[in-house]
Amino acid sequence: MSKIIYRKVRTAPGLKTTDANWEQSAAYYAKAVSTETLSLRDMAKHITSHGSPYTVDVVMGVLEVFRSCCIEQLLESKKVKIEGLGTFYVTIANKKGGEKDLSKFNINSMAVGLRLRFLPETATEESISQREFLKKARFIDVADLANLDETPENEEGGTVIEDEGGQNGSNGDGGSTGSPQGGSGSGSTIPTLTISKTGTGTATVKVGGNAVNSGSQIGAGTEVAIEVTPASGQVPTATLNGTSVSLTNNEGTYTGSFEMPADNATLVINSGSSGAPDDN
Repeated sequence: MSKIIYRKVRTAPGLKTTDANWEQSAAYYAKAVSTETLSLRDMAKHITSHGSPYTVDVVMGVLEVFRSCCIEQLLESKKVKIEGLGTFYVTIANKKGGEKDLSKFNINSMAVGLRLRFLPETATEESISQREFLKKARFIDVADLANLDETPENEEGGTVIEDEGGQNGSNGDGGSTGSPQGGSGSGSTIPTLTISKTGTGTATVKVGGNAVNSGSQIGAGTEVAIEVTPASGQVPTATLNGTSVSLTNNEGTYTGSFEMPADNATLVINSGSSGAPDDN
């Protein structure tokens, strides 16, 4: 039987305990507690305990080769999908502010890092989307587990509630799609992305390589990609909650990306000439 251990914390998003309105804004949330971190060899031992005909060293060897090859393929601009689990891929962490002059663009100074991303599987019977993953879990209060003091702890605002969707001050449950969930008297809402498209060109919005439509629920912090082929002779634009999203021209196709905020957001894409909004 699975068990997710949690503890109750009191926090106010964006506020510190010293702020005047912290007390009236603070609320209790569930925070996941990890009991240990398993190494690759620990996983190999666990796999053999499930009746594997292979020894720990053999399983360990396979896992190590998979790890090495996974990194190799990710660095070859490929995604690695593990059926029933999800897809690993990388994104580029750009220098803050970007480069306004295309002639001065230098990838060596622009790229400040590579981010390893993971998109949970949602299209199979083994779905680990937030809703399906939640169905498999059994929650245990750490206070009940260890017979500790039941008094919930306080936590300063601005701290991310761990492992629950990346939302500050929210007990979200995963990082892809989801909805408010029941529980110990509190729930969470995954932010919704509203997409408005204008113009006669074409525009696609994707998460992890898969197209998403207006009204999709996307976990906070998830990278959202934009791809626009504008009307002839036009330059497309994109704004998120009124703030411009940088688009890069690649032989007539403009691309850009942004991280999903913690609250609902509106993305407006103008693919060229004016036109009626299309909320698909």
